Amino acid sequence: MSYPKGKYLLLIFLIFSAIFGVSFVHFFDPLVIFERTLTIIFYPLSTFFIDFFTNAKIYEYQENLKVLIFFMVILGLEFLNSRFWCRNLCPLGGIFGLISKVSLFKFTIVKDCRKCPNCDINCPTDAIDFESQKIKSDECIGCLRCLNECSVGIIKYKLNLRPGPFNIRRREFIFAFGSAVFIAPFANLLLNRKNNGRLIRPPGSIPEQDFLNTCIRCGKCLKVCPTNGLQPVIFENGINSLWTPHLVPRIGGCEKNCNMCGKVCPTQAIRKLSLEEKTYAKMGTAIIDRFRCIAWAQNKDCLICDEACQYNAISLIKDDSEKNAVGKPVVNEKICVGCGVCENRCPIEGSAAIQVYTIGEERKTTGSYITDEKKQLRACESKEEGLPSGFIIEDK
Repeated sequence: MSYPKGKYLLLIFLIFSAIFGVSFVHFFDPLVIFERTLTIIFYPLSTFFIDFFTNAKIYEYQENLKVLIFFMVILGLEFLNSRFWCRNLCPLGGIFGLISKVSLFKFTIVKDCRKCPNCDINCPTDAIDFESQKIKSDECIGCLRCLNECSVGIIKYKLNLRPGPFNIRRREFIFAFGSAVFIAPFANLLLNRKNNGRLIRPPGSIPEQDFLNTCIRCGKCLKVCPTNGLQPVIFENGINSLWTPHLVPRIGGCEKNCNMCGKVCPTQAIRKLSLEEKTYAKMGTAIIDRFRCIAWAQNKDCLICDEACQYNAISLIKDDSEKNAVGKPVVNEKICVGCGVCENRCPIEGSAAIQVYTIGEERKTTGSYITDEKKQLRACESKEEGLPSGFIIEDK
């Protein structure tokens, strides 16, 4: 079972779907698929076994079963035909094939052969048709087996300026083009689900539409996140966001002294920011649910979110008119950057009583996140040195 035209039709589909605003490249790019599988499947397994010998953090990723199934399907196609993915579906193989068609040097049968099938039988990609005495340059991978198997030495690697034929029929081209025209708007209109303001992107992420077009879903940022808080998006925000990174604070917050996600991003969908500037990149704002918060709902002391806040954006207020009143947490929205550490530490079972939403997020392609106003606000909110976070200073 072989259909070498498939990779060219798929390449046409990907090009035109990208023109119409939807990128499906991350489904079919072999390098990205391999990198993503290593990160989401094999990296957590390695941390699990390393934990037997050291006190290493065990990484876990949501919906890793879907990534594993996708990878296993690709491997399973090998049972249908040798190198099935590379020969029939890989768009990167399609690009290489087009280049090979117009390459200056090609493997060529230079004389009439005696039509023994040795070269054809031993060719791993079925690039040789010994009946017509032709070698398909776009399918040839240059393994040299045909040279070794030819008993009369009539296969040569030589200058050949004649381009290979492009055998895509008009009907097939129209089918690939029409699929892109139909599916791209469909994906945009029907598969972009609402995220209810909880799609928290890593600090320094560029504006969303540019982010979706630039991110290749390789998973490198997921692997370097020290808290395991960066997780792959599955279908909760539509097919456009599939496998892009987002912060899940309940799993892990964004540490103040870490900017690794921007450093490893190969396409700068996450900008490479200094540690100082990263702390000013606002991902969202923490919102307190007063009906679930221990201090607000039960009037009991709880200082955890205040103590956990890395930016002193949470303070405690106390109503002296209430009998046995306790300090209740409030969030300064101008200082909060949405790191999510407070949500991660909240002791409430299930959903936290304080959650980060994309309210006020800043997404810039260029320019600094640091402003004089932000610096002044932080300076005003800095707490007295030596006093642990969460303590209330009474006016004398």
